[in-house]
Amino acid sequence: MPKHTPTHGKDGRIPFRERLTCSIADAEAASGVSRSQLYLEMKNGRLEFIKRGTRRLVVVPSLLKMLGT
Repeated sequence: MPKHTPTHGKDGRIPFRERLTCSIADAEAASGVSRSQLYLEMKNGRLEFIKRGTRRLVVVPSLLKMLGT
């Protein structure tokens, strides 16, 4: 059993800050940073991501760090 079990919100989803990764669309909505700026930050190494097939997933702690929160 994991040390930390995420608590789910009213909608059954894991709260954003507790997620390990998120989609580009979720990162855009949560941060207010444009999709093109997110891709630029990934390209320049300031925003961590992982690729699964053709999909990119933003590492949430990296996004929060980039935003200074």
